[in-house]
Amino acid sequence: MASKKVLSISINGGGALGIGPLAFMTRLEQDIGKSLSKTSVAFSGTSTGAIIAACFNEGMSAHDIFDLYKNNLKKIFTKTPYYKRILPKQPKYDNKNLISLLKTNLSGKIDEWDKPIFITTTRMNSISVEKIWDIDDKNVDKWFAVLTSVSAPTYFDVIEKDGFSYCDGGMWANDPIAVLQSGLQNTKYKNKTKILSFDTGMTKINTSKGNKTLIGWASYLLSNWIARTGLSNYHFVTSNIGKENVFRCSPVVGKEYDMDDISEETVQTVIKIWTEYYESVREDLLKWLKE
Repeated sequence: MASKKVLSISINGGGALGIGPLAFMTRLEQDIGKSLSKTSVAFSGTSTGAIIAACFNEGMSAHDIFDLYKNNLKKIFTKTPYYKRILPKQPKYDNKNLISLLKTNLSGKIDEWDKPIFITTTRMNSISVEKIWDIDDKNVDKWFAVLTSVSAPTYFDVIEKDGFSYCDGGMWANDPIAVLQSGLQNTKYKNKTKILSFDTGMTKINTSKGNKTLIGWASYLLSNWIARTGLSNYHFVTSNIGKENVFRCSPVVGKEYDMDDISEETVQTVIKIWTEYYESVREDLLKWLKE
């Protein structure tokens, strides 16, 4: 008889759009009657997904994290004073409120977490820019690890510490599902996990084609490769553990939503998209969880 599988969760980047998957997960928790923080054995997250993954590992429910987002989006995306934004390297938003929020909700060190977690960041000035914070990192503050992952270029400041510069993990792993699956190979959950994966940015059909200028290619790469989840990591993981062990959540939308659009109209639209999407996959998802 096959051994029983356990659940792990992966959430990719997407800024304020993270409230969408949280609306989905809130509905899921209502149906299963348990918090995902309790039913899951491991987490991975990039950028906004790092916040969600870390909060789950703190024991918070999806409802708790949803409220945290809903009540703080405007504070998180507080614009840098106009007299500073005229400087060519000045980010669009001041990260002071973001830092305060993370410190308040994520106290302690990474290695104090009971469950495996994998937080992606980009260490700009190192032999390799790919850096993954996990519970093997000693004496690293939880809030600091998450902050480095959410520091999206042009949006928030690069984080400096001990001679290293850190920026958003989405620069190389906007979808951390492969980071999660490979990281669990060194744990007792090797080949025993099912992964619930969330594409925060949602699925939009790409329409770009033809040659481009240098600036045009840069824009294409940023929007369609760096800031987009893509399917390469999904294919990598499903080839390793089987498609039956991965449930990918990604509603199809007709337009792109900016990661920093915190207008009430957009927030409610994103919540509605993910809530309706949950109803469309609810039966299949609950069946998948029970199998």
